[in-house]
Amino acid sequence: MAGFRLIDVAKPFLPILPEVESPLERVPFDEKMVYTIFTALIYLFAEFPLTGISKDFQTATVNDPIYFLRGVFAASPKTLLEFGIFPIISSALLLQLLAGLKIIKVNFKIQKDRELFQTLTKLFAVSQYFILTNIFIFSGYYGANLSILQIALLNFQLCGAGLFITLLTEVVDKGFGFASGIMILNTAAVATNFIADTFGVSQIKIDAAGHTEAQGSLMNLIQSFRNKDTTILGGIIASFTRDYLPNFTTTVVVVLFAAIVCYLQSVRLELPVRSTRTRGVNNVYPIRLLNIGALALLFSYIVLFYVHIFSFILIQIVANNNQESIICKILGHYDNVNNLLAVPTFPLSLLTPPRSFFGGMVSQPLTFVVYTSFVVFTSICFASQWQNISGSSARDLAAEFKDQGITLTGRREQNIAKELDKIVPVASNTGAAMLALLAVTGELLGLKGKAAGIVIGIAGGFSLLELITLDYQQSGGQSALSSVLGAPNAGM
Repeated sequence: MAGFRLIDVAKPFLPILPEVESPLERVPFDEKMVYTIFTALIYLFAEFPLTGISKDFQTATVNDPIYFLRGVFAASPKTLLEFGIFPIISSALLLQLLAGLKIIKVNFKIQKDRELFQTLTKLFAVSQYFILTNIFIFSGYYGANLSILQIALLNFQLCGAGLFITLLTEVVDKGFGFASGIMILNTAAVATNFIADTFGVSQIKIDAAGHTEAQGSLMNLIQSFRNKDTTILGGIIASFTRDYLPNFTTTVVVVLFAAIVCYLQSVRLELPVRSTRTRGVNNVYPIRLLNIGALALLFSYIVLFYVHIFSFILIQIVANNNQESIICKILGHYDNVNNLLAVPTFPLSLLTPPRSFFGGMVSQPLTFVVYTSFVVFTSICFASQWQNISGSSARDLAAEFKDQGITLTGRREQNIAKELDKIVPVASNTGAAMLALLAVTGELLGLKGKAAGIVIGIAGGFSLLELITLDYQQSGGQSALSSVLGAPNAGM
């Protein structure tokens, strides 16, 4: 056992788990674009409703316990995308973090270790799909008294969809598309969710009496002018204030937050540098504020997901949401809201954003402090660790300067690492804290995951755009797509 490594657990599964082969040669720009677009489209069109759910699920007492996390992980309730890309993101991020901290022993210079690590990541993701599926089944989320056939059918659908999504992201990760598959799926889902939350015409049942409202905030505002159940003024006010579905106020706030993230993406500190090989050659080296993107915020929401799933197991499955149970007295219980949401009470509510700002101020003011502190603290902790293990620390940057034959203007080459150490960690931690505060502000205003989702989606979109632009330039601008779209040819 002294030589046992965690990645060795994946050895028996190497010949079993399906794998996408890496391309034998460099994939042309146009083919990458096609793979990227179709990967996103396949995921978006995979939102099929589940088969095998109990017929009385709409009147079930167990509602959605992760409603405010779905926007972050591109998940959709009661569909094949029930858990979205959470298992894939959490598996990849957590295992990479553990490997970087040397908790998991793996040598990425050895091909066999890389294969075992990739298989372990995939195995962890598929296992999480299976575990989450059965947690939701046995909690009564899909209805009570399910038959063996229904349970097997739900497992087949959700676990099969999870494995398919894992392979879908692997197609992009192996070099057939741009960036990472997770980034593409998340960005596409955030964009389409915003469109659905604004213009969606789907009528959703909101109470036991059978009343329905449009999913889209703008469509709901328009329908309020001809709603027979309320006055015109009451309908308009409700379209701006409803807390169980997207309202028009949240739509405006989301657009504002997207603009702020776009601005933060352009914030950078330009360090003057000079060549150590050629006299008189000067330039600038940019240090971006968001140099690790939204990974830190994503990590915070992964931790929140695990906290709420573990609490859901204890409260709903073990204690059956019985307020007299000792577990519910310690952790709180779930209140079902509008037959849609399972909203936790104190103290679990401290790690749950309020459904509306004013309601939160009145009923749970302590949440504003605890929730903000938790997200900001975990984001900063992750950012400080990630820069050290991802090759973006001050020491790594100093080594890169040395290899490129450049140094900071007015500084000795021997002191470059110390000088960069005053800048790089501050930029990483500040950027992570600012994105966390931005997301938390939106959540406390009642966006229910939309704020964090838009922050992560915009940051991922910018990274994707940069990689596409870089690949286009490296291809010499030779693209049939650019000719079709009328873009100028870079090679001319």
